[in-house]
Amino acid sequence: MKHRQATGHPLENPEVVINLWAYTGEDGTILRLAGKFYVMQGTDAEKLALLRQLAATDFLSAPWHKVPSNFTMQHMVFGEMQGVAQASMISDPYYHQNLFGPLIESLAQSIPEQVRSVEGKYQTFRLGIPQQPLCVSTLVMEIEDGSLVPMVSG
Repeated sequence: MKHRQATGHPLENPEVVINLWAYTGEDGTILRLAGKFYVMQGTDAEKLALLRQLAATDFLSAPWHKVPSNFTMQHMVFGEMQGVAQASMISDPYYHQNLFGPLIESLAQSIPEQVRSVEGKYQTFRLGIPQQPLCVSTLVMEIEDGSLVPMVSG
């Protein structure tokens, strides 16, 4: 098939990558999360650069998810709060995995099935999220005046 202004770009090693967001108040309390997967190719540096660029705005199109209920916090006024995390946990790999793990599993289930023709027969396939997915984690600061300020990780 020929198109005058279209050029082919065969996929070479497409990879599922992820943007993750944690919404935090000015006090550093995380009350909700969001995530979005993308399929990209290229070097890790190229993928990370694009993920960072998208992280600054794509949180506005990603559905919210609850913080896992095993995260609790003691609050001076409200007592023990369940399903709440601290922004400082984002930089700790152990807490990061536990905080975002259920969301990443949910994203993996939402990757759509695809179809392709192989030697005249249709085959279905689904891309999977790698064991150690390439991702960018962003804190979205919810300022008292209603503004949302994404703080994209470097």
